[in-house]
Amino acid sequence: KNLKTGTNGSYKVRNQRSLECSFSGRRQKFVSGMAETKSEGKGKVLCSLEKYLAEKSFVEDLAKSLSETARGQGGSIISDQILEDTLSALIKLLPENLRKDLPAPDREFIQGALSQMKQKRPREGCWQVDDVAELVQVVLISLAAAVDKFRDIGGYVVDATKL
Repeated sequence: KNLKTGTNGSYKVRNQRSLECSFSGRRQKFVSGMAETKSEGKGKVLCSLEKYLAEKSFVEDLAKSLSETARGQGGSIISDQILEDTLSALIKLLPENLRKDLPAPDREFIQGALSQMKQKRPREGCWQVDDVAELVQVVLISLAAAVDKFRDIGGYVVDATKL
């Protein structure tokens, strides 16, 4: 359980130390699986993103983005739209090198990236707040991998802050 609703309806980090541990455990599990399939051929964007996801600033940026997009609604379930808005807000808070490389994902990309996570849905069109960190990681890692793959095949990626 990564985030909880505060008395003011905003989302806050429950316990920075335990959150980092649970987040780190999930991330390492996910990333190690990806590392096994991709071996040492990780791209520049994916490596930069992995470093950011392991930092305390990711947890703080995610909590801030979720708090802003949920607009004090509170509760344990969020809609697809709030998840999409949270991702868009988080993209704006990324370190500059990642902000330049990663455009805000659109609805179709998010749905495709999260298709493997459907079992986490309590019902259609919504997600558990406790799963938001993991869902955001899946989308961002998919986005970074797509940018790296596009560059590997000779594609030119423009500065995403100019889009």
